[in-house]
Amino acid sequence: MKKSSIIAGILSIIVPGLGQIYKGEGNKGAAILAAAIVIGNLNIIILPLISMANPVIPSTVSDPRAVWAYWIPRVFHDILSFWSIVFWLWAVVDAVITPKKE
Repeated sequence: MKKSSIIAGILSIIVPGLGQIYKGEGNKGAAILAAAIVIGNLNIIILPLISMANPVIPSTVSDPRAVWAYWIPRVFHDILSFWSIVFWLWAVVDAVITPKKE
């Protein structure tokens, strides 16, 4: 059965790693899927930390550490989200360009 790169790309858009599994790269696909689960769970863990942080910075902050307590979780979440998207796009591109295993 001929395996289509387009179908592999679509499967990887739906679930990262599924396109690699479809093309016969089971170990690679499982590793990508596991990494996507870990990255997603880290994002889910960071979200409550952000909501627990002070939602509004007071206009006059006497303690400079308060600003860092506000911004560090938000910046960390943004960075993690950015790299999550980059990882997912890489998984899709890899599923499309990886040669088919017969």
